[in-house]
Amino acid sequence: MNTRDQFGAYLLLKKLAEDALGETFRAGRVGRQTLERVVLLRVLNGAGFDAERIARALQQRAELAKALKSPNMGQAIDVGQVRGVPYIAYDYSGGRSLTQLLEQAARRSSPLPLDHALLVAERVALALAVAQETRLGDERVQHGFVTPSFVYVSNEGELKVLGFEASTGLRESATNPIVKQAVGRYLSPEAVAGQPPSRADDVYGVGALLFEMATGQVVPPMPPGGFGPVLEQARVAADGSALPAELVALLQRTLCPREQRVGDIVTWHKALAKWMGDSGQSATTFNLAFFLHHLFREEIERETREVETEKTQAVAIAASATARAAEPVAAAAAASAVRSSGAVREDTSVLREEYGIQKKKGSGATLAAAAVGAIAVLGVAGYFLFGRGEPAPATATPAPEASSGAPVPQEPAAAQPAIPAGPSPEEIQAQISQMVSQQQKQFEAGLQAKYEEQLRTLERQLQDAERARAAAAAAPPPLALSPAPAPALSAPAPAMEVASEPAPVKAPVPEPAATAQPTPRPAAADPAPTTAAPRPAAPAPAPAPAPARPAGAAKSGELVTMGPGVTPPRIVRQAALAYPPMARRIRKEASVSVRVLVDENGDVVQTQIPAGKVGYGFDDAAESYARGSKWDPARKDGVKVKFWTEIKVEFKL
Repeated sequence: MNTRDQFGAYLLLKKLAEDALGETFRAGRVGRQTLERVVLLRVLNGAGFDAERIARALQQRAELAKALKSPNMGQAIDVGQVRGVPYIAYDYSGGRSLTQLLEQAARRSSPLPLDHALLVAERVALALAVAQETRLGDERVQHGFVTPSFVYVSNEGELKVLGFEASTGLRESATNPIVKQAVGRYLSPEAVAGQPPSRADDVYGVGALLFEMATGQVVPPMPPGGFGPVLEQARVAADGSALPAELVALLQRTLCPREQRVGDIVTWHKALAKWMGDSGQSATTFNLAFFLHHLFREEIERETREVETEKTQAVAIAASATARAAEPVAAAAAASAVRSSGAVREDTSVLREEYGIQKKKGSGATLAAAAVGAIAVLGVAGYFLFGRGEPAPATATPAPEASSGAPVPQEPAAAQPAIPAGPSPEEIQAQISQMVSQQQKQFEAGLQAKYEEQLRTLERQLQDAERARAAAAAAPPPLALSPAPAPALSAPAPAMEVASEPAPVKAPVPEPAATAQPTPRPAAADPAPTTAAPRPAAPAPAPAPAPARPAGAAKSGELVTMGPGVTPPRIVRQAALAYPPMARRIRKEASVSVRVLVDENGDVVQTQIPAGKVGYGFDDAAESYARGSKWDPARKDGVKVKFWTEIKVEFKL
């Protein structure tokens, strides 16, 4: 099928992909004033699949969209078939399939990092686990046909699993040699052999996806001895390292015969999620989105422009349809002319119903009248849509009979209004192309400016984060970066030391005034002590603080440990604790111990996770909470000092 064709109730806007399952389009309905809804249209017309079985599965699972509710599942808004070809329509949110992602990664020599592959597998398994806990009638919902074509990744890094509505019908075609050749490597050996469905089918499918994402290699046919040696020798495509031993062990219980395989996807998901948490795998949808924009930057920008262009064209089409509806007979002829030109070639009854075009019976004279009316409508549409100015007068044409057969009254030739000589269909198409080109240039300029501004903002944030990280990593910088507290802390010290001196230290100060009364004599004639002796001693209080400090006394800002005279810090204000989104989704709880270095000002200047990382985002959240807290600083002999202490952060739902 070609784009701009009519497929049932949908106008095909752009063909996005073609794979073993069929074709994928961006499609939409055209309303009176705008594009009513844009959808991702999955047309299941792949070679080797039984269309009747798929259509039957769609009918049996028509209510499934209401039962399946998960952010990791694509929500079907319409299912059906057009001339025997089954289809599923999903709400369109941009993005691309996992098949396209892996193909682009191979072309760009930029394999998917292991943590990204694990994130994709975990989200896919989560969607399948939620489905398996859902009942449709008396049966639990299973997919059974998990392939990269049914996994979609949005431009924001969100994962969605599609195809639940048709998967049972697709699985029934798994024994077909063409299907085996195309997608058999993702299906369980039992499905390819034609055995009844099992809850372990989805386990094999997700394992095959994970192996391909992590290693960049498709799963080979199962060797007689199993995949053990293959998995042990496998390497991570992104960095060439060996697959982690725990992951190898999980895949060995995944890519194996049914009797040795993990029994259901719920158990498999829990095992993968636990290992990801224990090993500190912490990929996020933001990181995945950044990777996608690295691979598909040009495609994403082009997609944005195309969607805006399609909306603009839809307005023009809707306005033209409104004009045609005002003249039913002429509109029918105009629609016929458009169809004959190849613009719309499918299911014309839908167009007639949608735009209110009534099909009239008439003679050849009626068709001639319709042709004349079509020219008039095209001229009026061109005038209002494109501002052509005043149309040139045309020669009067005798009006034919109406469809009822009665002659239509005619005015004299001199008084008969001229039919506007509107532009031809070719001219209208040229004007549409010119208008779209101008709008694309304007939109591209605005998009480029916005993109550059966002890029500059991200670069500034990255530089700030790197500077902050470098400052926190070095122990001395906190003192060097805050010179102001030094005088404030040193000023009280002499006061405390002077207060500790005995009172007689300052008692001699008033005595010189009393002894200065005797008659002055020459200094050499009087060897006795005079009042001049105490005067040079007056500046002596300056070095007085030194002897006041006892041996081993602490200095302000000094790093100390617990011991005599040391009072540990005490928290006085707690920061807001943010629960990691990934952990909240799977309802995981944790307790994280964080070591914090509290300086003499009561600020946390450094944090450490003394034990192994918990993962799932708990560690970062705990350290962020610790850094935001405020403390009453530790003291040694009354002097404010630095001190390492440990806190425990509890995450409870």
